[in-house]
Amino acid sequence: MSKALTVATLFPLATVAAADEANAGALVRRGAARDIAVETVTVDRPDSFVEADVYLVGGTGRGGVAALVEALRSTDLAARVSDGAVLLAVDAGLDAVARSWVDPSGSRHPGLGLAPVSTHPATEVTGTVVTRPDASLDLPALIGWEANDLRTVREDGARALFTLEVGAGNRADDAGGDTSEGVLAGSVFGTRLHGPLLALNPELADLVLARATQRSEAWPTLESPFVERARRERIAESRRESPGSDWRSRLPAPVAARLRR
Repeated sequence: MSKALTVATLFPLATVAAADEANAGALVRRGAARDIAVETVTVDRPDSFVEADVYLVGGTGRGGVAALVEALRSTDLAARVSDGAVLLAVDAGLDAVARSWVDPSGSRHPGLGLAPVSTHPATEVTGTVVTRPDASLDLPALIGWEANDLRTVREDGARALFTLEVGAGNRADDAGGDTSEGVLAGSVFGTRLHGPLLALNPELADLVLARATQRSEAWPTLESPFVERARRERIAESRRESPGSDWRSRLPAPVAARLRR
């Protein structure tokens, strides 16, 4: 077995229970399946920050982003990411590491600037998300859960993490039908999707592990029959509930009508 990777969950007491805490365990299990030892550590205060290969930042209510930014800024996270450590920032965790974010009043604040995105107010959306397969990242169709009233604008040519079949995603251009979600920039993964995302989608855990180990070739296929069955069922259910796989079908009728004009 290769040298152990360290996965650090950052400030879980400052985040909300949205199943994101299971992402660390998912990396442990997938690492074992890939013959990679993964050790986990919880950082619950700035002076307990550790050097790690992967950092996980969960979501929090928008009212808690400022405190999360302050806590993260008090660590060496930016330096570690600059050195190549992988960062997975989920939901409001993405706000915290973005270049700028907006609070519930609409006021704009600087984030850590680790993800080349800014966030902006938008119509509230809630529901299951289905992504499209992405051969460039060796990812099949994945699932997750979104609940937010924000749109995410990627900057400096950064690529989206996902393209969506079902869901609102970044909504960088509501009227134009943008179907992107999240951001992938170097070793930084940013997404609004909960789940727990990596437990539901072990192939995404593979991608995180590949970035952390600097692996360039595709992993051998691993069968995960129980996960794959659950995912197929949820994808089928989401397709039935989203006519035309169009996120606008879930918006209030007056809003959807304005967007169609």
